Amino acid sequence: MADIEVKMGDLKITRNPGNLVAPGIGSCLAITLYDPRLKVGALAHSMLARHRPGSDNHSAKYVDTAIDEMLKRMKILGGRKEDIECKLIGGANMFTNIKSDIGKENVISAKKKLKENGIKLVGESVGGSVGKSVEFSVVTGIVTVKIKF
Repeated sequence: MADIEVKMGDLKITRNPGNLVAPGIGSCLAITLYDPRLKVGALAHSMLARHRPGSDNHSAKYVDTAIDEMLKRMKILGGRKEDIECKLIGGANMFTNIKSDIGKENVISAKKKLKENGIKLVGESVGGSVGKSVEFSVVTGIVTVKIKF
């Protein structure tokens, strides 16, 4: 079982046994979607809350479009929204010297998008001021979070 690394601004989806991993989650948000019926998992490592018109079209870079893309790809593999569960990790306040709390904005954006799509949020490890790393087992659906400080 090989680990599949999900880099910042990217997403991966798989039904192969193994782990999706995202090291170094700070103000970014790691979003896991899991269909326990099909054993299909997706992980996005998103940097910003919302895609803005005129910005690049890199869908995984933004929380809102990352969730849209993950759901689209899971549907192609036979996933149904009513079976999909979500866990959120990250959204820390890493930049205390700027007025905007990017991490908090990312979490709010994700929860709004999940609610719009009727996706169950079953776990979260968000906020704080320390980085985290994520390991997501596609076989079990278990997400392991390691705190880095």
